[in-house]
Amino acid sequence: MADFVLADDGPTDGRENMARDAALLERAERGERLCRVYRWTGAWVSLGYWQRAERDLLPGNPVPWVARPTGGKAVLHGHDVTVGLAWPLEGLAEPGEDPATLSRSVRRVYRRVVEPLVDALRACGLPAALAEQTPFVAAAGRTADCFAHISPNDVVDERTGLKVCGCALRITQRAVLVQASIPNGPPLVDPSLVFERPASYSSNRWEDGPFAERLREALRIRLG
Repeated sequence: MADFVLADDGPTDGRENMARDAALLERAERGERLCRVYRWTGAWVSLGYWQRAERDLLPGNPVPWVARPTGGKAVLHGHDVTVGLAWPLEGLAEPGEDPATLSRSVRRVYRRVVEPLVDALRACGLPAALAEQTPFVAAAGRTADCFAHISPNDVVDERTGLKVCGCALRITQRAVLVQASIPNGPPLVDPSLVFERPASYSSNRWEDGPFAERLREALRIRLG
């Protein structure tokens, strides 16, 4: 299998970012291994595939929105580093494992793609860990905000329990697309103008300059 390609993209708008990530998945289905690290031109909201703006965003929401090709809940962008990672399932299979079985196991696929993200964040000084490895797991009730809900598989700050990386997946028969949002600093827009019962966002900053290179190293170690 060919080596993977990682691009450190500049900021662009929500529609272009989602189109580029969707294109990554199409290429991964043909066997390519691809990753983008990117940002946004101002504040945007991305909605999960099954969400609807009229239901999941507040009336009068001032932030433009775009639909993601992945599932999950809504994410407020603009203050984050975002990752689009597309990988053929063949490249995630353990020795002797049938890649076809991975398309039926979201948890197994998620674990294999989130590990390099956690490694890269820790290498950048952010003490990231899966929530199940900490005392912090919290259901958020009826809210559309991804960062208000912490499941055992979510990536949190191991010191505070605050969610530090929101991940969403789309798995096809041949490949997976992961979209991950990692806040760095406070939101550009008050989340209470966007969501009902929004998350308590951390204003902590982390060193994102070397993140793309640290992620490249982690992908090479974890996924070859």
